[in-house]
Amino acid sequence: MLEEMKRELSFYPNVTLDYRNANGNSETQIRQVNELVGKGIDLLIISPNEALPLTPVVEETFKRGTPVVVVDRKIATPAYTAYVGGDNYNIGRLAGEYAINLLKGKGTIVEITGLPKSTPAIERDRGFVNAVQMHPSIRMERLNGEWYQERAKERLAAIAGKKAVDLVFAQNDMMALGTFEVYKNKGLPIPKIIGVDGLPCKGCGMELVSNKRITATMTYPTGGQEAIQVAMQILTRNAFKKENVIQTTVIDSSNVRFMQLQADKMSSQQTSIERQRTLLNELKTLNNNQRTFLYVLISSLLLALTFGGVLFYLFRQNKKINQKLQEQNNEIIRQKEELEELSVKAQVANEAKMNFFTNISHEFRTPLTLILAPLEEMQNDSKMNHRWSRNLNLVHKNVIRLLRLINQLMDFRKIEVERMRLRASDNELISFTNDILQSYQGIAHKRNIDLRLLTQERTLPLWFDVNMLDKVLFNLLSNAFKFTGDGGFVHVTISRNEDNKEAVIKVEDNGMGMDEEVVKNTFNVFYQGEFENQKGSGLGLALSKELILLHSGSIDVKSKKKQGTTFTIHLPLGKEHLKPDELIDAANIPAVLYEDEKVYTMDLLQNSVKQEVEGLKVEKEYTLLLVEDNDDLRSFLKHRLESHYEIAEATDSQSALQQAFDVVPDL
Repeated sequence: MLEEMKRELSFYPNVTLDYRNANGNSETQIRQVNELVGKGIDLLIISPNEALPLTPVVEETFKRGTPVVVVDRKIATPAYTAYVGGDNYNIGRLAGEYAINLLKGKGTIVEITGLPKSTPAIERDRGFVNAVQMHPSIRMERLNGEWYQERAKERLAAIAGKKAVDLVFAQNDMMALGTFEVYKNKGLPIPKIIGVDGLPCKGCGMELVSNKRITATMTYPTGGQEAIQVAMQILTRNAFKKENVIQTTVIDSSNVRFMQLQADKMSSQQTSIERQRTLLNELKTLNNNQRTFLYVLISSLLLALTFGGVLFYLFRQNKKINQKLQEQNNEIIRQKEELEELSVKAQVANEAKMNFFTNISHEFRTPLTLILAPLEEMQNDSKMNHRWSRNLNLVHKNVIRLLRLINQLMDFRKIEVERMRLRASDNELISFTNDILQSYQGIAHKRNIDLRLLTQERTLPLWFDVNMLDKVLFNLLSNAFKFTGDGGFVHVTISRNEDNKEAVIKVEDNGMGMDEEVVKNTFNVFYQGEFENQKGSGLGLALSKELILLHSGSIDVKSKKKQGTTFTIHLPLGKEHLKPDELIDAANIPAVLYEDEKVYTMDLLQNSVKQEVEGLKVEKEYTLLLVEDNDDLRSFLKHRLESHYEIAEATDSQSALQQAFDVVPDL
């Protein structure tokens, strides 16, 4: 604020600024106001530390005839000349609406307030509460941080870890940073954190958002420049507004980079202004020296004319510099408006892109379904020869794979726009899981994999969405079979947790396993693991997690390289956690859907079509080394080329190099 005032005052060289700092002490501030008024100041600019204690001295100063401009914080009386500052109520309301959007309308919020008698603390709290109270699923608790980081940390440390907190709204960025440090030091999951101020300095709001220490911050304009402009309008007896409210905006990960660039540019221009102001002071000093010398040598008309010309030149230069500074300020304001407009356009464009993506996925699904039916009919034709049967099997397998990908994409889009609704019914979990395991018995038998359902429960009633949970189990089992070698095991364990409030499902295998980096990113959308020939779409596990979260449950993974992987699902028993519109009758719902079985097991089926019996093998003239990590594509190319060439196969670069040394192919 002070720097903005000094910058604006550079346009008014005849105005002197007498600045005092009370360091957050209301009594000191009252004493300082009385001292300034006693010196006969022309106008008082004050940022009240607290509303009630400062009201009497401000009111008395105003009644004595001294204009008073209140900045940043209001007082408990209309007896002032003008007010300049942010709309604290609107800041609180915007923070509340942003918090509701982050939490999707439900969760626990802790608000850390400033001084109880401070108008910004009161108005921000009122705006925040008015925005949040329209959502009954939001639980809210207040802590008094008194504007200080350490005080906020002391109060928050008393409840951190004892209560589940989804979001913390701190009324300034320093208390928001204190919130981050409390949860980090205790090793607790860090909730979403919203602060207020959004200053560009080191360790301030913009840097905290950029470093992901806090989720977002509300910009709180200091109003230093505007306060000087209003003060000069009052002193020059020009028209002015009594209430001057400066607008705010939200800074989060989507726009913090643009705001930092803008702040850096403003800082650079401020440095340039300071340099020019120093030059002005030097010029003024030179001007004063010359004028003194002119008075001494007044008898010399020639010297008087010469110094008069110098003074005129300096005046013109001063005017040009002031005009240039004003143009730079106007350019800064214009660029800020352009950035805000671009941010809005980018958001609209992203929504249009996602809508197009959803529509085109839906349009792909119908033709694929129409292709699948006649394709399966042709496969079942006993008159189909071996060559065409093999090609049809390849087409059928990849149509199923594409259909599964499109289904997952559409499910993800439904979750994003909150259109996927839970349709939970009362089911028996053990028999449901056993029906799904039957779909994999044939594959397990062919590959000599030990597939078992392990449980000490005879029955386990559970409310869940059949269509969602079977996708989750099919996906986990398919991954287990994909990454487990022949002769391994895949065990599914069902139990209750210790307090008998949750059903626990574990899918365990002794396959390839994953390292720590892969485990950390397992449930991220579009993340693919380290095995080139086993990469999927990166959607299955991320979608599984979202479907479990819709059940108010959780899913986690533990894995070690070359030792296997275990996925654990926790689902709450009973139906108290479900909304009334999420409950349906279980009648006539199949335990296992054939479409899901076919979509998830098709990739695991080995090609059962036997090769035609060849006669005496004829040695080909040329040998070709075929390198391809996709099994289906490699098999297709081999069958197309083997009638003309001797074919050697490799799945990756390392095995290809070894084959090249062993076989020495022609191509």
